[in-house]
Amino acid sequence: MFTEDKRNFRRMQVNTPAQLTTIEPIAGLNYTAECVDLSATGLSLHLDDLLELDTLLQVNIESTHPSIASLNATAKVIRASKEDDGTITAGLEIVQFN
Repeated sequence: MFTEDKRNFRRMQVNTPAQLTTIEPIAGLNYTAECVDLSATGLSLHLDDLLELDTLLQVNIESTHPSIASLNATAKVIRASKEDDGTITAGLEIVQFN
């Protein structure tokens, strides 16, 4: 886990597809999401299904953005919610870059 103050990391809006595969508690469930912003320690997603807190995921983002490299990481769900307009969002903390 990162020990630095996460508020010091800039977030970048990216709006790019992301593929998620659960590691724990149930391995192998797949989700398609849209990564809406990204920082050195985490990312925010829009997706079709609500994720449970503390779920560990394998995250793959094949970036088409010229200033963002593709991402392959293990991340933990630290925030999940369904907004009033029906949008489902999740915040993930990067545990390890793979």
